[in-house]
Amino acid sequence: MATPVRASSDGPALLTERGPMEPVREMEFTARFSRADGEFAAEAAAVAVTQVIDAPLSFVSPVLDAGCSVSRCLLARSAADTCRIVLTADRSGITVAATDDVAVSLDAGDPSGAKNLPLLAVVDGLNVHHGPDGHVWVVWKGSWRGDGLTPDGPAQP
Repeated sequence: MATPVRASSDGPALLTERGPMEPVREMEFTARFSRADGEFAAEAAAVAVTQVIDAPLSFVSPVLDAGCSVSRCLLARSAADTCRIVLTADRSGITVAATDDVAVSLDAGDPSGAKNLPLLAVVDGLNVHHGPDGHVWVVWKGSWRGDGLTPDGPAQP
């Protein structure tokens, strides 16, 4: 089985509207932003992670909107100096998360990651999770379908 790919948003597009490029099984892209720079920096981070998607604007637009929504929701719930947006893609779909946890990934193989965090609330279709050290994760999930991506509604990270 192929291994996960970690990539910066500076590289070539590795993700299409049909899913991750073969032979990988999942990908993760992260952009950090300063809380002091507020929503503008959060939106720039969302743009940075969506630049890895080689797809029409009609596909990228909901992912970018999700990035802006999760970061806005995070900024309302966290006082951390540094935050990040994480876009994870696997064969089931795309997960977009904003978090003030700058160390732990969404990697499915990481038992200490956001996968197992309890759901605290659902806000405007976004799942809000709190980690044991007080970190906040705000998560949006979309599933692949024949003609693009469709939001799953509230989903576990």
